[in-house]
Amino acid sequence: MTTFFKKLTIKQKIILGALTFVFACDIGLLAKKYLSKTSPLSLAFTEEMQVSTSKLRALNANAKSKKARAGYAYYRFTEEQRKSLVSYIERFGDAALSVRIRVSHKTAGADKAFMLGFLFADDFTFRGRLQKEIEKRPLASFVAQNLAEFVLAFSFEKDEMKNGKNVPYGFFVYAAVPSSIIRAEIRRGAIGWDRSASVPLFAFAPNGGVMHESPAEADFSGASLVFPSQNTDASVMPKIVAAFYAPDDWGTAQNPAKTELNAGGEKLIIFRTDKAQVAGSEKKAYAYDIQTTALANPFSTVSCSDKINNISVLMMTRSDVKNELNTGGKILAPFATDPGLIISWPRSKWRTGDYELFEWDRFPGVLIIDTKDFAVQNDFFKRLAFFSEKMGYRGTLLTDEALEGMHGFNAHDYSAASLAAFFTKARSENFPLNQRELLLRDILLTNGVIAADGASYAARKGALISISQESPEWLRNRYIAHEGWHGIFFTDENFRNATAAVFYTTDETSRDFLMSYWQLHPNLNYDLNDEYLVHNEFMAYIMQQNVSAVAAYFVNLANWTSVQKAIPSLAAYVRQTHGIPFEDAAKVFDEYAFDNWGLSCGRVWLIR
Repeated sequence: MTTFFKKLTIKQKIILGALTFVFACDIGLLAKKYLSKTSPLSLAFTEEMQVSTSKLRALNANAKSKKARAGYAYYRFTEEQRKSLVSYIERFGDAALSVRIRVSHKTAGADKAFMLGFLFADDFTFRGRLQKEIEKRPLASFVAQNLAEFVLAFSFEKDEMKNGKNVPYGFFVYAAVPSSIIRAEIRRGAIGWDRSASVPLFAFAPNGGVMHESPAEADFSGASLVFPSQNTDASVMPKIVAAFYAPDDWGTAQNPAKTELNAGGEKLIIFRTDKAQVAGSEKKAYAYDIQTTALANPFSTVSCSDKINNISVLMMTRSDVKNELNTGGKILAPFATDPGLIISWPRSKWRTGDYELFEWDRFPGVLIIDTKDFAVQNDFFKRLAFFSEKMGYRGTLLTDEALEGMHGFNAHDYSAASLAAFFTKARSENFPLNQRELLLRDILLTNGVIAADGASYAARKGALISISQESPEWLRNRYIAHEGWHGIFFTDENFRNATAAVFYTTDETSRDFLMSYWQLHPNLNYDLNDEYLVHNEFMAYIMQQNVSAVAAYFVNLANWTSVQKAIPSLAAYVRQTHGIPFEDAAKVFDEYAFDNWGLSCGRVWLIR
């Protein structure tokens, strides 16, 4: 290189020097144009997107600075970040921008204002510079008092972002006191608050609003801008997560601790239990999921009757229904929910006209099918009922002609083993099942209750229960309790062992009365040779009503004319003992259910 330079003439050296200077200036200008606009703040996406974290572009001095400052900080998304945002919305249906803010100089007792807003195409000049003045727009406004660090989330308006239209170009943050923005992330849409973690989250709908660090209620009136307002086979309405700190006293099985939520004028009773703890919460918080499709006015204000400091989370977010499992007009993906909400779940919000599919949120794998009437329910389960439980028919597949005029049940329960055996038998005999039975098979396979195993089906995890809309509400209450206890029995070995212990320590004559009643009742006809079935039904008949009603229930059965004629001495015995042996058994079951799940006789739900 030195030899080359020596061979140049003086004129060539001057020209080369000038070119070098110009090149250096160009490099400097490029560095100023691009590097100086790189913000120290990066934009991250949730792990499910598998998008690399990348730097945002800074649009003013506050955004470029690494020091805590008051005032406005403006940031712009890169084109790749905007494309990833569109992909996230297309994939999941909703999204929010969250920013984590750390207050540098905390002033105790003083209100500190913070705001988060989006920037759009109209906020920039033709050359891409931020306009000197930007028009008013919805803002996520937050008032902090004692918090030193928190997260603000602002959900995107889904309809504005369809097909990539009107996607925000960036965002800005205002802080009334010196503060640092230490993280920005694209996450699932959310409205409400979560104060269960060390760094609390406050989330806003696209129409903005004002929230305090100790909010008295959650305003979900803007939720339709973020989430679906009706259910289809491809998208479902969101859920509300409510979590509470531990009460001073959990109460007892007959007098449990309770909390009330007011959801748009509809009262929700939350039965408190220490079996619902939120994993990872610093204080012991206990969470409940409420599917908004079960509510009359879901997109409204929700408040709590309890002391506001006792509620740690009140957040609306995306439901976890796996819609991608639905296919060909068949609903195979269940709503995970509490059974208490199913009883009055609006049929107008079902995803099909004939049935709705649920999964018990506290007992994964226990599926619940609610049908519009007994005719639909019979199509699903009548043949299965005779195959699984009816004396003289067990293990037999009856034809439609043979089933004509015969009664199955008005509510149903089946273990994974019974279901696998039924479909294995049908397959081995090439038996023609109806369309709803084939649909039931697909539901069970999709949700892992049974699995195809060569030429047969194998039992996996879970069970299935069913009630019908044709039953009056008081019976739906009893049926969901009765069948719910069966669902737990099928899936919990400890409960089965406890049931056996109660069965064998209960007064023998009282037990004989119940089993004789099953035999003489034409719509029951349980196979009494099956000890597993006998224990299961014994437990459910006792636990289907409150302890206080158990004795009277069995005395009432003993008073039936048909029962007195068929088993007079046994009926007389129950009347003489006033049904007390059954009540004694119920008390044992009651304590067991409360200690293990926060449930009690007559109540398999935590939300009503």
